[in-house]
Amino acid sequence: MSTDQVSAALAGVLDALTLVQEQLHALTESSQRIEATHREIVHRLDTIDAGQAAVTDLTPILEMILGRSIDDREIMKTQLGTIATAIGFAHAAANGNQAPLPVAVASDPLLERFILTQPADLLSDERSLTDWRNAASAASTAELIVLLNRQYQPSPTDTPETRVLRYRLAALTRAEIKGRGAAPPGPPSTAVAVDRTASACMIRSHELAELWRAGESAALYGEPELAGAIDIFDDAECRLGPAAGEHSPPELVSLHTDLATRIETGDRPGIGDSRPASSNERATAVELTKDR
Repeated sequence: MSTDQVSAALAGVLDALTLVQEQLHALTESSQRIEATHREIVHRLDTIDAGQAAVTDLTPILEMILGRSIDDREIMKTQLGTIATAIGFAHAAANGNQAPLPVAVASDPLLERFILTQPADLLSDERSLTDWRNAASAASTAELIVLLNRQYQPSPTDTPETRVLRYRLAALTRAEIKGRGAAPPGPPSTAVAVDRTASACMIRSHELAELWRAGESAALYGEPELAGAIDIFDDAECRLGPAAGEHSPPELVSLHTDLATRIETGDRPGIGDSRPASSNERATAVELTKDR
C-alpha cells in the first residue's frame, strides 16, 4: 500500500476517533446530568415522609436513569471496539497487509467518510474488483464519470455488504479517471439512501433487473448489487462450459432468466444460492449476445 493510501486510511480512522471523542464528551455531560438527578432523588428521599407511595413514584425514574446509563456504556463499548479494529487494520496496512476491513466494521457509520473517500485497492484478486478493474480500463472517460456517479448514489436496497463493495468499486473508478488526467465528481455526503420506502426499493429492483437482462457491459460489472448474480453465472459457466459462438447452453439461458426474475422481485442472489442445473431446466438454445 502506498504512502498516500496509508495516509488516507489513517485519516479516516482519525476522523472516527474525533467523532468518538465528541461522543465521549457528550456522554460525560449526560453522566453529569444523571448524577445531578441522582442527588436530587437522594435529597427528595431524605426530605419526604418515609412511605411506600413516595418510593413507588420514584421507582420508574430510577429505572429509566439506570437503563440510559447502561445503554450509553454499551454504545460506547461498541464504538470503541469498531475504532480499535480499524486502527489494527490501518497498522497492518502500513506494514504491507492488504486485507480489507471486515464488513461489520467498514459499514459502521463512524467510518463513513473513510468508506466514501478510500484509496483504490489495485491488488485485490476478488472477482468483482478484478472484473471491474478490467472493465473500467476499457471504458471511455466520459462513460466512467457517468458510472462513478451511479456508484456514488446510495441504493435503497443496499445491504452492508453491497454498500461496502459499492464504494470499493467507486474508489477504483475514481482512480482510473484521475489516472487519465481527468477530474472525477466528488463523493456523496452519505453512503445510506435517504428514501428506503417500499416503492423506492421496487423501482431500484426493476432498474437492476433491466441492467441484468441487457447483458454484459461495463455498467453491469460496476454494479455491486449484481455481483452475487455474476458470481452464480460465472460458476455455472465453469461447470457447463462457455457459449459456443453466439449461442449459450440452454441451462445458462434458463439461469439468466431466473436470476433476472429474482432480482426484479427484490432478491439479491449470491454464490451460496448457486446450484447445478437440473434436467427439467433444459430448453431450446436461445441466441444471446454476451448475456450475463
